[in-house]
Amino acid sequence: MPLKLLPALLLLLLFSLLLDAKSILYKVESGQSTVYLLGSIHLAKPSLYPLDRAIEEAYARSGALVVELDPDSPKSVDVISRTMIEEGIYPPGKSLKSELTPQTYNALDAYAFKIALSMQTIEGIRPWTVMLQLSVMEMMRLGYSPELGIDRHFLTKAKHDKKPVLEIESAEEQMALLSQEDKKFQDLLLRYTLESMSEMEPLLEKMFTSWKEGDAAALSTVVNSSLVVDPRLSEIYDALITKRNDKMTAKIREYLTTGKIYFVVVGAGHVVGEEGIVSQLRRDGYEVTQK
Repeated sequence: MPLKLLPALLLLLLFSLLLDAKSILYKVESGQSTVYLLGSIHLAKPSLYPLDRAIEEAYARSGALVVELDPDSPKSVDVISRTMIEEGIYPPGKSLKSELTPQTYNALDAYAFKIALSMQTIEGIRPWTVMLQLSVMEMMRLGYSPELGIDRHFLTKAKHDKKPVLEIESAEEQMALLSQEDKKFQDLLLRYTLESMSEMEPLLEKMFTSWKEGDAAALSTVVNSSLVVDPRLSEIYDALITKRNDKMTAKIREYLTTGKIYFVVVGAGHVVGEEGIVSQLRRDGYEVTQK
């Protein structure tokens, strides 16, 4: 079965993998500043730790930790909880049954039956919220925990070390991305999430190998090959990955002018590939080396 895009995206955005060799860690130098860029995935198993020494040493050398978002900051907690309440539930008169295509609704109904989930409990929830809930449930069933993710690991360390924590994005931006009022986008997002469930474990095996070998090209291929299979997914890919790559790269360019050292942890899907952060920085002429 051809790989779909969303399984790769979900895993790249939400998983942490075992590292026992060269990792998805890069050193970027401008002559003024240094940025250590780590391709992270956000859920993990206890066996992930301890991390590779090169990763921990890069963090120790840095004056600040940079993450996509600190979900524990008071502002983030407020924005996320408010958005889940205000934008994550349908108003009266609308439901998954009325808003999804029959193909997607029937797939959701079948999956809910398979996992013994009552459709009544989710009928009034918008697709993006259902997608998040089902994805995390499946990943945790496979033994992965958000509390063990790489970004969570370094956020905990930075707060203990009293090291400054900077955010590349805001909670408003991330929630707006997922909760956008676009029925086609929402329908595709949920449909390919459902189709991804049966592919998660075999796909992880491919991704484990890429990570263990530090093979960024192979990791990129897992994501990009799916666009050839179904061009409709380019809209999701563009929203979740490409546009955010550009914003993240622009922020890293700013860090490279400050004369300081930063440790940047972002999802691996943003680091690899022709339009990833590493490729963009190399095209800009920065010295980028994989550690």
